[in-house]
Amino acid sequence: MLRYHFAPSSGHRPLAYLRATQAMGNIPQSEAALGFGARPIAGLPVTVAAEARMFRDGDKTRFRPAAIAYSEFAPVALPMGFRGEGYVQGGYVGGSFKTPFIDGLAKVDRRVMNLRGSELRAGGGAWGGAQKGVSRFDIGPSVTAALNLAGVPSRVAFDWRFRMMGDAEPKSGPALTVSAGF
Repeated sequence: MLRYHFAPSSGHRPLAYLRATQAMGNIPQSEAALGFGARPIAGLPVTVAAEARMFRDGDKTRFRPAAIAYSEFAPVALPMGFRGEGYVQGGYVGGSFKTPFIDGLAKVDRRVMNLRGSELRAGGGAWGGAQKGVSRFDIGPSVTAALNLAGVPSRVAFDWRFRMMGDAEPKSGPALTVSAGF
């Protein structure tokens, strides 16, 4: 995801963003989205956004508009060197397969190694999500590396998610998340 903040000093934090995702393995699905958003109430860590999504499934491409509200909570220091972080988002996606949706995560971890400006954290998390016809709730361990790659703050998280409830596929397994900010 690439974000551009039009007025970084504004409490409303207006922004434009571009996001791209690609399914792993043998699933021929990808999506790109262009969106605009802002915090309706300055100081409240909730952004409301509208976006245009182009979804590709195999050889078919579909346009899907979306409206989203998402939290932007800062990580919280916890006792014994632990840190807590989380988010929740919900919204509605139109077009083919229109559906309301909600998802979120709560994670607790702790630094286990610091090396030349890079940090390795380990802990656990809970992830959940639902949309029309499918839902899931997962728990599991998580390892996150915070790196500085050529001056770009980056994060790589490897989670093992055990599906506890719901019917979304896959049942249980690894999840890799790579993110960067500049």
